[in-house]
Amino acid sequence: MASIRDVAKEAGVAICTVSRLINGTAKVEPETQKKIEDAMKKLDYVPNELARGMFKGRSNSIAMLVPNIQHPWFSSLASEIEKILYEKKYKFMLFSTSDDKQREKECFKLLKSNIVDGIICGTTTSTAKEYQRIDKPMVMLDYMVGNKFPVVVSDHKMGGQLAAREFINSGCKYVIHISGIRTDKNIMSFECHEELDRVLAENGIKSRRVPVQWNDFDFQGYFEMAKCILEEYPDVDGIFAADMPAIAFLKAALAIGKKIPDDLAIVAYDGTYITNASTTRLTSIHQPYKEIAQEAVRQLMEMIDGPEEEDDAEGQVESATADQIDSAKEGNTHIDGNLILLPVSVEKGDTTL
Repeated sequence: MASIRDVAKEAGVAICTVSRLINGTAKVEPETQKKIEDAMKKLDYVPNELARGMFKGRSNSIAMLVPNIQHPWFSSLASEIEKILYEKKYKFMLFSTSDDKQREKECFKLLKSNIVDGIICGTTTSTAKEYQRIDKPMVMLDYMVGNKFPVVVSDHKMGGQLAAREFINSGCKYVIHISGIRTDKNIMSFECHEELDRVLAENGIKSRRVPVQWNDFDFQGYFEMAKCILEEYPDVDGIFAADMPAIAFLKAALAIGKKIPDDLAIVAYDGTYITNASTTRLTSIHQPYKEIAQEAVRQLMEMIDGPEEEDDAEGQVESATADQIDSAKEGNTHIDGNLILLPVSVEKGDTTL
């Protein structure tokens, strides 16, 4: 592998001259620049980007932390963020922590160096105080950790309301919704379940939340869970769950002869590509992952480079509207200037009337 010394020798210049050109620290005569560029091309020399980043204090790299890349919501979001960053000439690094606090700590320890310019954090295994110690520009997803970092979040209360409306319109009498374990770290995303219960109760519909421990996002595990719940609650006629377990409920219900949606209405939450992957398309509450990706990147770029010019912001997602903020204040979300609240929508499928 060619070194900077080899390039200097081939071009007939000093090593420091090659270094100045690569790092952009001083002007180099056009004739000398061409010699160096020709030498680099001939020797197939690739500059050490990490070393350049440490020298400049910038790496043009962004990291994203997710709990599990197998989860279709995080894989869709990460893919969209990578596309946006590529257009902005940034490199993208993805870390999957498996929802493990020690693995997350190891990731942040690595990222404290100049290896990245900023972080988009989709994990919640650390405490708010631990996140606040991060001294890099960072945007949080679905988790408010104080005023230090912006948080981009879907309007989960709206999601619960829209899901409830689907069950009401489908004539459901008993709805079960599958959730994770409620903690102080998932207050925001949990609002969809609380709002679903509230609206269903107002309309005289019985509901039950069944908390489960999300582990490896294993479909077979979801399928076994779905079979057990349908057996334990034979009167249930509505299911609300994230995309993967919702598909598992669809499969389990069809296996025991239930008609969809006449016997069992199903509403998925997230609305990723997998809801359209089978012949029976799931009705879903769609979290706007493309807009969330745009806004997360925009917020991060403002922290790194300062606010964009107004003319350059056309087509970007705006921060939460007054109505959206008022809506969120009715629940448990903490509202401040760092909250960016994005509306969700219904993607109508075959699993509700």
